Amino acid sequence: MFKQTLLSLLLAATFNTAHASVDFDLDDLVPATSATEETQTVDTSDVKEVDDVIIADDPKAAVLVAHQSLIEDEGDGVKMIAVSSGVGILSTGSGSYETYENRNATLLSKRAAYMKAFQIAKKQLVENMEGMQNMCATAVNETMDAIDTATDSVANTTSMMSDNCAESVKGALAGYVTFDVYDDPAEKLVRVSLISTPKTREQTKRKVGALTQTTEPNAIFKQIIGDLQAGVMPPVGAKVITNPETGESFVLGFGSSIIRDNKNKSVQRKLLAMSKSQAQAKARNGLIAVMQGEEVYWEGGFSENQLEKNEQFSYPEDSINPADATALAEDKHTFMNNMKSAESYKSFAAGKVPPGVSVKTFKSSDGDWMLAVAVYAPSLEAAAKQAAAENKQRVREGKNTGTAHKVGTTGGLTEGGNNAQGPSGQVSNVSDL
Repeated sequence: MFKQTLLSLLLAATFNTAHASVDFDLDDLVPATSATEETQTVDTSDVKEVDDVIIADDPKAAVLVAHQSLIEDEGDGVKMIAVSSGVGILSTGSGSYETYENRNATLLSKRAAYMKAFQIAKKQLVENMEGMQNMCATAVNETMDAIDTATDSVANTTSMMSDNCAESVKGALAGYVTFDVYDDPAEKLVRVSLISTPKTREQTKRKVGALTQTTEPNAIFKQIIGDLQAGVMPPVGAKVITNPETGESFVLGFGSSIIRDNKNKSVQRKLLAMSKSQAQAKARNGLIAVMQGEEVYWEGGFSENQLEKNEQFSYPEDSINPADATALAEDKHTFMNNMKSAESYKSFAAGKVPPGVSVKTFKSSDGDWMLAVAVYAPSLEAAAKQAAAENKQRVREGKNTGTAHKVGTTGGLTEGGNNAQGPSGQVSNVSDL
């Protein structure tokens, strides 16, 4: 009870201070992997951890410490963070990849690692919010076979253990954004960090119906391009940025595909077009997932079997009669353990992409990746809906123009109609016949 009261007081004090100073904004978050001047200037001296919740007067410091803590743990995990809009959840997942002689194979392995890390981070968010189903069954069997004679006393003992566990996570997820992505080529490891707060869940809603302020399209794309150039464009996930002048929030969905190499130029062009299409489809789906929600499923478990035996005698192959047993000169010890594990990650997002969504594609500087960003802004959706309404009105007007009449099927014959001579004359030369 004392811990809960202390946590409540600290959260209340943190929120009051944060609201009084500056509202939590993802634009201000500083990735812990960046050794920039801005990172070093963030003061983390007042950061506290109470009941696994990171608390600080400055939300940026809280997120930075939580993120760095997950990195230092060298594993996947979740941290709770007190931010001005409530309690946020930071989730980090990781994946390993291999390098191959074939460049395409290396890039495909790396992209699969990003996707795995992304799925792990999403699973952990759902697990934290919804809980997990868990089932375990353990069995231990002990047997002994002892023989005593006038001259010998021998015994065989067997111990068998079976341990099986199955777990599952299932739930809907929306309103999260990508906080950080990182590739460590030396360790062949990638990491993806996602964050979900009350503010991100609110910012990623469609608000065109209640739009009070609009932003010029050119200003929207100028800000987005500037934001992407100043930061990191992730291969997966989403992001929210806010226009400082109008306060309008824009949601960005990211997608990616590797650009495959091929010695045939024609094939190479087709592969490039396919990469662009693939990245755009993933970006649009990323937008749907964060705005409309996606279903996340995970199943995992293990089965472990162990055998321990101590033998002091043996039976012949065709008999289990104690009188036929042979005492062994030395005890025979046997030990064997077999463990199997499996995990399955699945996510499903489907829906209609809102009107006005624009998808931009970029090549990475090394030419390895095709990166896409799908941009949603309430202003763009409102403009697209207005254009659609005007277009439908114009189509209706076009159908009503001119004079309508029933087609006539009789009459119309005349001798003075326009009847110019059609093509007439010799086609083939007589000498050629």
